[in-house]
Amino acid sequence: MAPNLTPGVFKIVSLIDGKPPASVNLTRPGFQSVYLNGPVTTWVISRESEKSYRLSVGGYPFTGVIDNNVTASIHPEQNVGWIATYREFNDAYTISPVNDDILGWTVVYDDPNSKVLMSQITLQPIASTKSIPPQFFPTQLFRFEAINE
Repeated sequence: MAPNLTPGVFKIVSLIDGKPPASVNLTRPGFQSVYLNGPVTTWVISRESEKSYRLSVGGYPFTGVIDNNVTASIHPEQNVGWIATYREFNDAYTISPVNDDILGWTVVYDDPNSKVLMSQITLQPIASTKSIPPQFFPTQLFRFEAINE
């Protein structure tokens, strides 16, 4: 995997067990939460600036945050520019809003004792070990898997 993310069509998969994809439902309200293992998993990544990207999923042109939940939206005012920071040791990325890179996409388990089926993605402080190189938790690491269309 190249450290520099390029625009294109991808699946964004979590590094938690089973590598579930970030997704949305088939229903099309004005906005909805992004979660794991839903039916719509195709993301379009486009560059907004030298360091930030727009993430679009399932026909929703914008991805934003409402009440710390990552959302897909049709509303431009909910658009957030995202920074994908490559974590070489983990061979994966953390995904942060351009205006607050200490926060990142985080998989939240409803029940930590059960298998993850449809866990929501929220925005929480990025945590890492104090080792060199730092290691990040699988709940905050994602890979961009290219889809050839």
